[in-house]
Amino acid sequence: MDFNDYRLSDSINTKKSTFVTVFNKTDLAPTSIEFIRFEEKKERYIWAHPDEICFVKSADYYVKSLIKYGNQKKWLTRHSTLKELLDILPVGIFIRLNKFYLLNLNYFSHINESENLLYFNDDSSIAIPHRISPFLRHLLKSTYTWNALYEKGL
Repeated sequence: MDFNDYRLSDSINTKKSTFVTVFNKTDLAPTSIEFIRFEEKKERYIWAHPDEICFVKSADYYVKSLIKYGNQKKWLTRHSTLKELLDILPVGIFIRLNKFYLLNLNYFSHINESENLLYFNDDSSIAIPHRISPFLRHLLKSTYTWNALYEKGL
């Protein structure tokens, strides 16, 4: 690990020694985070870039995240709340659907309201048993409509 990845913040001088507090740069600038650690199995970790996170759901003080892992998707966990995870994710890419879910808009395709399914752009889907506000449903529908029109060149 390179010492330049850290910066010295405070030092306290006493008669016997000097204490130095060291902070990791990613703790200081969460928008510059490159990878986030998730647990695949007990004590087996995978580091994922925020662009690889498709969907996140709350599980008390853990979050279960659907991560694009090569050509497949895997559910991985992280000891965090949705709010804590949202604070370190890039702004403008993720939307909080309700108190249980986060969605990466780059993977979103459309919502089937009658079946409560959310579709991703690779035609896979996930059940959304909890309510999404009418405002967000409208926003997501309009996003889907604009993306469809853009892809058709209209």
